[in-house]
Amino acid sequence: MQALRFRLALWGWRSLSDLIFWVLVGLWPYRRNMVLVNMARCFPTRSEKELRQMVTGYFRHLADLIVEPFLIRKMPHGGLGSLVYYENTQLIDRLLQDKKSVMLMASHYGSWEYLLSLPLQTDCQVLAAYTPVSSKWLNAWLLRLRSRFGVVMVPKSEWYRKALGWEEGSPAIFVTIADQRPPESGKYYLNFMNRKTFIQSGAARIAVQRNCAVVYLDVTRTRRNTYHFRFRLITEQPGELGEAGIMEHYYKALETTIERQPELWLWSHNRWKFHSRQGQKPVNALKLL
Repeated sequence: MQALRFRLALWGWRSLSDLIFWVLVGLWPYRRNMVLVNMARCFPTRSEKELRQMVTGYFRHLADLIVEPFLIRKMPHGGLGSLVYYENTQLIDRLLQDKKSVMLMASHYGSWEYLLSLPLQTDCQVLAAYTPVSSKWLNAWLLRLRSRFGVVMVPKSEWYRKALGWEEGSPAIFVTIADQRPPESGKYYLNFMNRKTFIQSGAARIAVQRNCAVVYLDVTRTRRNTYHFRFRLITEQPGELGEAGIMEHYYKALETTIERQPELWLWSHNRWKFHSRQGQKPVNALKLL
């Protein structure tokens, strides 16, 4: 009976996602020009047909992304395996057994909301940063939704202090969406997806100061609304790589992930608000509309 209810709910949410998709591409073309420009510049060798297919795939994924938090909201703990699968959890277990906290570097790729089920895979505390919304009611509802599986949600303004002040004798997993755009052009930049990209290095800075093991979350979508999460070690000695080295390894790994299924990254985000225009060829996205 429970399985039947889930299948009915899945059908309902997917139907809503299909409706949202047609709204996004037809009635209200949400940031379509930005998506086109970002994809065209990051994949300069792709044909116009390929770019159109990628854009369509992105908006289908974006529509799914909107409803996916609701899919796991009522999902029984034992049924989560039908939506998300964790691979290489033994890496996390070994690091925690060695009394090493883990800086888990995720990204705006796939369904990062599914990652909030991580406490079901480990006995240690899992902490994640969030940005509060202005509505107190909505903020409280989102916190209940996101902490359902045991994640400790920490306001972004308190994240650095909370992470650095965590008890040394109690290893924890610090989940960070590390591909955030900095508020201004910052001191670190690198070549990412064929573009000069300014980056935030707060996750790496915390890892170095706390001597956390740094782990990258590799994500694959295996079928609609279903994701495969794989833990990949970047380093157990963050001091040896330093902030810049950790971020370079992270962005190289993320680039590989994106190239595998490009439609799953958040292309409508203005990731390259700060970049050098020197030598950059203009992209006429209007011809692709």
